Amino acid sequence: MIEYSSNMKEIMDQKLAQLQALKDNADPVIRTVAMVVASEMVHRVHVDGKDSSGNQIGTYSPEYMRVRTGSYKNAEKFSKGKKKGELKNAGKYTKGLDIKISGTIVLDSEKKGTLRPQYHRSADTKVILSLTRQMESDLTVCETNPIKTDNGYGIGYLNHFNYQKALWCEETYKKPILTELTAEEKALADSTAQNFTTEYLKAS
Repeated sequence: MIEYSSNMKEIMDQKLAQLQALKDNADPVIRTVAMVVASEMVHRVHVDGKDSSGNQIGTYSPEYMRVRTGSYKNAEKFSKGKKKGELKNAGKYTKGLDIKISGTIVLDSEKKGTLRPQYHRSADTKVILSLTRQMESDLTVCETNPIKTDNGYGIGYLNHFNYQKALWCEETYKKPILTELTAEEKALADSTAQNFTTEYLKAS
């Protein structure tokens, strides 16, 4: 007579208990998913320049490209050295700076004669919702806008002003950009959660 004993039931009970514990406290897996997807979103929007459908967000106008590259008529260039021929600055304001006060466009005369800011952006005209890089630096895992989850973690902005800019960009280009995930990002969220659970059970 062959006797056989197994601790399979104990192992199964242990794994079920671990899964229940993860269900009761999903914080680790949700935060991990949010971190992975946030990184993907930053690259999609601020590098590839794509909206939530996977298409290009848009194209910058020639006027805005001057702001991004600093290629104004009175911009100075390096005359010698390794940077010869490259822009030294974006030139000076000749008429001041148009600013909006209470809905009215006025001219800030104090800007006249001062150097314009130089953003050192490339001549690529595709829209990437980035000038000073403030928006992409502020997009992170948090508990605020634009994407919320019932369990506490989402992808959003620490600065409310950047959130408002994100909404303004969606209104301007008439498409979801940051307030919706792409199909690929949703799939990434699912696979990340599954991988996390698998590794969690292995390690426990």
